[in-house]
Amino acid sequence: MFAATLEANPRVNPDGPQSEGRADVTDSTPRASLETKAAIDKAFTTYDIQACLYDTRRVKYLQDAIVKTVKPGDVVVDAGSGTGLLGLLAAKAGARRVYCLEFNADFVPVIEENARRNGLADQIIAIHADATSCALPEAVDVVISEVISAGFFYEPQLQITNNLRRFLKPGGAMIPMGMQNYVELISAQEDIYGLKLNFDTRFTELEEDRPLTDSRQYLDNRFEDWTDPAIRGRARLKASTAGRANAVKIAYRIDFAEGISGDKPTDFLLNPQVVFLEKPIDLQPGDQFDICLDYLASNSPLEADITITPVLS
Repeated sequence: MFAATLEANPRVNPDGPQSEGRADVTDSTPRASLETKAAIDKAFTTYDIQACLYDTRRVKYLQDAIVKTVKPGDVVVDAGSGTGLLGLLAAKAGARRVYCLEFNADFVPVIEENARRNGLADQIIAIHADATSCALPEAVDVVISEVISAGFFYEPQLQITNNLRRFLKPGGAMIPMGMQNYVELISAQEDIYGLKLNFDTRFTELEEDRPLTDSRQYLDNRFEDWTDPAIRGRARLKASTAGRANAVKIAYRIDFAEGISGDKPTDFLLNPQVVFLEKPIDLQPGDQFDICLDYLASNSPLEADITITPVLS
């Protein structure tokens, strides 16, 4: 086992051919990486990493996917490795070598020590790296990366998978495989603790939140495919009940591996995002609306451009 730092590949082609883990190149991924540096810096705190570690339902989904996917002798990369948990599970499943990429340098020695204490030091390579832009030293059989929140807000899942898919061998696998995002209009609780809190977004559903329209899919991503981080989501919603919509709710489903999917919130994963609207909209049953969501994946929902247009009958 050893620690290392990978250099960012200065030029990347999202669909370029692979040759010994390398690719022909354009400038797209480094630019996306630079645009998300601040988001990455804010996202991965020690608290977040430990919260992921002890979210047992989240880990069970990913462990089941790893056991089903990783084969003896595989080379694996675990991006956003944190404590190294998923990389360790891949090593236990038989991976010959696992590259654990972690942006928070403080956790590189944690990954190393966890590998040593579990007798997996010879299989684990802990690396301080930005997984949105670094190059791997070889092609891999499996890419593991779960840095996901609703709508791809806050976390650079797309930028990571766009980069690392270049190093995936033909027939290789991504864990998770993909994700679908859904949007609906709701009446969201604003008053709590005797205060009106309707500016910032939240990923906690409150007792008085009430759906007003159907829920429609606006994104369907397969992580083995390159996806533009500039999201342009479109959906048509139909009101199911009368009310004043003051927020959109974004929920999501993850396909971890074939036959392993989830959409029910765990402690840290699969929680919806509630984004308050600047101007509430009055709805009657049967009313239809076109909703457009434009934003850069990994940015805050407060930076999203959300427009809602009534569909005239």
